[in-house]
Amino acid sequence: MTDRNSQTQEPPERVIALEGLHNLRDLGGYETVSGASTRWRSVLRSGGPAQLGAASQARLIEMGLGTVIDLRSPREVERHPNPFDSHEAVEFHSLPLFGALAPIPTLHNDGRLFDMAARYREALDDCREAMAQVFAAIAAAGPRMVLFHCSVGKDRTGIIAAILLRLAGVDEDTVIADYALTETVAAPLLDGYRQKALAQGADPALVDAYLGCPPATMRSTLDHLETQHGGAPGYLAGIGLDAGDVARLKARLEG
Repeated sequence: MTDRNSQTQEPPERVIALEGLHNLRDLGGYETVSGASTRWRSVLRSGGPAQLGAASQARLIEMGLGTVIDLRSPREVERHPNPFDSHEAVEFHSLPLFGALAPIPTLHNDGRLFDMAARYREALDDCREAMAQVFAAIAAAGPRMVLFHCSVGKDRTGIIAAILLRLAGVDEDTVIADYALTETVAAPLLDGYRQKALAQGADPALVDAYLGCPPATMRSTLDHLETQHGGAPGYLAGIGLDAGDVARLKARLEG
């Protein structure tokens, strides 16, 4: 927490307004169990940057962007190419985390709700190789900022952010709040998906279950991370990251 009486500079904004990019947020400024805070302008998360124009790209570079990690599937990338692919100022990685979730109208139109928490738990368990590639890329990144993203910046991005914050010692309630923030910050983008799905005949309750960010979803995911994988450090070790990789990930987030 910042002392109101201190003469230190005000911290940066967590939510970064940038034309052409939804849900751009900083993982800095979160208090850890040690009493420190995660480092600002080191790791960013966002939705897809396909609409990001040259001016906004330049702004990110000026802010210190050095590495971009695209978690989307090849099909998503083909439909909405990444402007940072082959960008001369950015180290770019295309690392699909798990297959794009099924379109909303094709999901359980038999009254069953889509269980996003179960999908997250399955991703932790079944996508270990892909997870390892993502975290290894973050660990190996240079000193400039890292941005990782999927399409909305909610699911795949949310899982990676949660593990990083837990590794840094951020408490579960704060990690859950960071996840739920997407529902506010990305509201226009989510509403666009919602209206499109409803127009295609999807069940409204199913759409809400698919697009929502209820705290219970991330709490269930974090419980699974702790009980089945030994928390963030145990999970990262279990998917093959060595002690040096884990130390570099922690150092990137340390204030």
